[in-house]
Amino acid sequence: MSLVLDTLARVRLFDGLSEDELLLLETLVFVNRVAAGETLCEEGDRSDFVCFVVSGSLDIVKSDVDGGEVVIANLHAGDSMGEMALVDNEPRSATVRVAQDATLIVLTHKGLDQLRKRSPSAATQVMENIARLLCMHLRRTSSQLAQFKLAAG
Repeated sequence: MSLVLDTLARVRLFDGLSEDELLLLETLVFVNRVAAGETLCEEGDRSDFVCFVVSGSLDIVKSDVDGGEVVIANLHAGDSMGEMALVDNEPRSATVRVAQDATLIVLTHKGLDQLRKRSPSAATQVMENIARLLCMHLRRTSSQLAQFKLAAG
């Protein structure tokens, strides 16, 4: 099994896809190797890709009220970023920087469109998985917000 196929098989966004669907998906993604310090996308930018960390790590960074930056998450092998870009085509909600040299698998909106055309059922499964993942993130964020409010009094 190739590195790309092996990684795709372990990514939550592709849970429920058959081996044939994963093989199709493998033809629609590309591998990107990026050095520490590089910026993948800036908060507020428009971009149309989701990426999956194969190795290395990424920092998810938000601007604070004082014009500084706060690292709100660190992603490692098996994690993904950019799912919302495939759904709503809105500007990026955070900046993503490479913390440690990273190998990423990238799926663009164009690649997802190709998946829709060639395997509608696989594309539907991917979109359902994205919805589940976004719900999980929203629940976690809501819980954290509630804890912060309780702590603040």
